[in-house]
Amino acid sequence: MPRAVLGAAAPGGLARVAETLRFYEQRAARWARVLGEWRPGTARPAPGRRRVLVVRLDAIGDFALWTGAARVLRAWLGPDTHVTLAANALWAELARDATIADDVWPVARGPLEHDGRYRADLRARVRGAGFSMAINPRFTRELMLGDSLVRWSGAAERIGDMGDDVLLPPLERRFADAWYTRLLSTTAQPMHESDRHAEFLRALGVSLERVPRPSLRVTAGPKGGAPGGAAAGVPPGVSAFVVFPGASVAEHRWPASHFAAVARAIHERTGWLPWVLGAESDAPLARAILDVVPSAINLAGRTTVAELAAAVGRSRLVVTNDTAAVHLAAATGVRVICIAGGWHWERFVPYPASLGEVSRRVHVASMVDEMPCFRCRGYCSLPHRAGEPRPCVERVSVKHVLATVDYVLSLPDMQSDG
Repeated sequence: MPRAVLGAAAPGGLARVAETLRFYEQRAARWARVLGEWRPGTARPAPGRRRVLVVRLDAIGDFALWTGAARVLRAWLGPDTHVTLAANALWAELARDATIADDVWPVARGPLEHDGRYRADLRARVRGAGFSMAINPRFTRELMLGDSLVRWSGAAERIGDMGDDVLLPPLERRFADAWYTRLLSTTAQPMHESDRHAEFLRALGVSLERVPRPSLRVTAGPKGGAPGGAAAGVPPGVSAFVVFPGASVAEHRWPASHFAAVARAIHERTGWLPWVLGAESDAPLARAILDVVPSAINLAGRTTVAELAAAVGRSRLVVTNDTAAVHLAAATGVRVICIAGGWHWERFVPYPASLGEVSRRVHVASMVDEMPCFRCRGYCSLPHRAGEPRPCVERVSVKHVLATVDYVLSLPDMQSDG
């Protein structure tokens, strides 16, 4: 039952009831689309090289974490296989790398889930491509997204992960599981996503000596960049650090005033210029930082995803919430300080020792030692206002983060001019 149902008699209960009704209306529409789509059977393979569809429709950070595993998968499929990656359109430009796939199909998540015409057109394209194999490596599967593309492929081999139930309720699972010819049994116990990627590859039959390290190749620079790829207003050769105050969920955001205090301290101690990165919706957070650090450069909403990744990759340090910027920094070889809550603790941060040097670049400031409620999967049991930081984020002090900053700046690789 959706959480909106709970407490419907409390203040705002009518709004919650309306939200619940919308939820079930959307569910009914989902089922109408799924049941109305034909059962494709097995497609005829295309002539020539074997064609394999790999589906990855989750978020930017998920892709950055998966890049190492993606390259291992591509190599395992072999040079005689043409690999098509169905990628979330939000980050598809980052995936145009021959070591990951031969071609990339951008897929818009919203229209795929809600727009019948978009689904029909994409279904025809997937069906007509002649894939002999389709692979969905995601642990948290989604009926209307990745599972649907695997179904439409009609490939003789359709492989997925048994996965969890976070986005796949029991009734949907009964349908979606039947769309695969093989579901790989992976452990249900909590583990970091990178270890889970390795587990999936091994279950697929790939021989691994170590957990694949994320690595992202970036070339573009922010819009308005000066020679050398520096951001607008930053002379070539001047070092910069990234502040990323946004997050897709408002309750996951450390206060912008705290980010401003940390940004000012780093700027005063190093002379590095702050680049404030994020989505257009993060502009108010960026302005709050610029009020305290006038020399900061506001790039929120002014970059493409590729340009954002390039800015992260060219910086000396990243300070961020638990969001995509963590994984972009790790994948581009940049040290990052992450202010993390406990909702998915150890699934995304901290990074495990199995990632070697990559894990040592990710520094986490959290309240894990003081709050036993970590690993709540987002079902926060502590009182907090909607739209404001959850207690596990709010209680991380500026002093705590500055102590992490002091440690990171003392490391030998941070002492050079860069």
